[in-house]
Amino acid sequence: MRTNSCGGGGYQAYGRNRTEKFTYGSEITEQLITPEEVHIAARKGGKNKAPGSDGLGLEFYKANWATIKDDMGELMNQMFIERNVSPQQKHGVIMYLPKICEPTTLADFRPITLLYTDYKMMGRIIVNRLRPIMAELLQHSQFCGVPDRTIFEAVTTVREAIAQAEITQVPLRILSLDFQEAFDRISHQYLIFHSEKQWI
Repeated sequence: MRTNSCGGGGYQAYGRNRTEKFTYGSEITEQLITPEEVHIAARKGGKNKAPGSDGLGLEFYKANWATIKDDMGELMNQMFIERNVSPQQKHGVIMYLPKICEPTTLADFRPITLLYTDYKMMGRIIVNRLRPIMAELLQHSQFCGVPDRTIFEAVTTVREAIAQAEITQVPLRILSLDFQEAFDRISHQYLIFHSEKQWI
């Protein structure tokens, strides 16, 4: 395994004879994953979380980081740059946790999917890269998932629109939708198709 280092504010890059300066923008998804990014992803996450079917929880990675960090960097770049993600890595075990003491219907359970820790680390790295540019990619009316935007801003926007309509006497219609069980109402075939295209 080779590491290449850049001077002048650059970084080390795992496994490739290539060095590039990290920049934001459209190129952000093409950059090699750095050791720092992998380490940050490994440090995140709560304690005592159930692992995937391999049985390796986040505590294992943290406790053995000095030994496995180079291998993890190589693995992350294989997954990200080379799109080399095995079916086993993407395998999830669905568990149903009861919401109440004596559940009687499916609605009384909360489904969770147990995923491999390395797969979740890859997800954290992608999220950390996208977060700084989310505001540029999404509409100004989008609040969820954008740093420094909250649901309270959405409420404020609606109130300001109502106040503006009252002052200017301009007709205004407001439609409020609450998609209960939204995941169950969207086409799963559509989700699977696009997930496979993005190697998720």
